[in-house]
Amino acid sequence: MSAIFVIEGLLIYLYGFDHNPPHIHVRRGGEEFTITIKDRVVEGKAKSSSIVIVNEFLDLHEEEVMALWDKAQRGEKITKINR
Repeated sequence: MSAIFVIEGLLIYLYGFDHNPPHIHVRRGGEEFTITIKDRVVEGKAKSSSIVIVNEFLDLHEEEVMALWDKAQRGEKITKINR
């Protein structure tokens, strides 16, 4: 699975048929964490600066990410988010 978005070296992923609540996976170096799309609950190893960047991304693209989440849960092909 390739990243749906890359920002400042943070790779953002969605996985098909993933568990609820809707969330994204984020990786960079030694960081690997998930963050829920609506409530912004973080699990895993993350720097506070990375969380800020991902929250800003979600502020701008939440609707689009949720649409991709829904497609991924139906097993449909998902695409990258354009800047």
